[in-house]
Amino acid sequence: MQIANPETRDPKDVGKMFARVAPSYDKINRAMCFGMDARWRKALAKSAVKCAEGGEILDLACGSGDVAIRILDICPEQKITCADFCPEMLELAKSKILTRNPPNVKFEIADAAKLQFEDGRFSAVAIAFGFRNFKDREICLKEISRVLKGGGKLFILEVARAPKCVEWAQNIFMEQFVPRIASRFGADKSDYEYLAKTTRAFPRKKELNKLIESCGFKNAKTKSFAFGCVALTEAQKI
Repeated sequence: MQIANPETRDPKDVGKMFARVAPSYDKINRAMCFGMDARWRKALAKSAVKCAEGGEILDLACGSGDVAIRILDICPEQKITCADFCPEMLELAKSKILTRNPPNVKFEIADAAKLQFEDGRFSAVAIAFGFRNFKDREICLKEISRVLKGGGKLFILEVARAPKCVEWAQNIFMEQFVPRIASRFGADKSDYEYLAKTTRAFPRKKELNKLIESCGFKNAKTKSFAFGCVALTEAQKI
């Protein structure tokens, strides 16, 4: 089995990893976040719906579709395109979302570094716990800016580098406890060891905001959750 490497982030290896974890993905998320991830996704969904104002939302790296479901809870008529590069994850999202018979939800296989969508199509782009897996974040951010309308917003919900005073606790939890939790639900520990490493390698909030603002955005700001271990970052397209 090829293990994804956080240093190279070969998209093929990362895609295979997410295909492997898809069957137990939701259960592991609930367990490792003690159910708090539902609140964080709801906060992301509320911000995206408010920004969209009837326009279309791109749920990029949509995973199992939890963000889209939170969006539909708020606005059942909302136009959403759920996009992911892993077919198995996208099928999981479909199976959950289509039970609601939403009138305005589409599903697309998509690579964040080369989006197939036309310029200025979306009023908001939402990414939940997927951005840290993007190989070339600068290229991806520029692509996201391209498909956003002028004044549209990007929202990134992500596991963040904790403040230095509690970073040691985050490292222990991510590197030791999360893989064990995943293993108890039938997942491979090595896949979640990879995810722990991507958290340690993720830019700190100021660095991330600076990167976002260098790629066609302005007014990047961050709201922290869970003692700074999770962050919701938003920025407006210039």
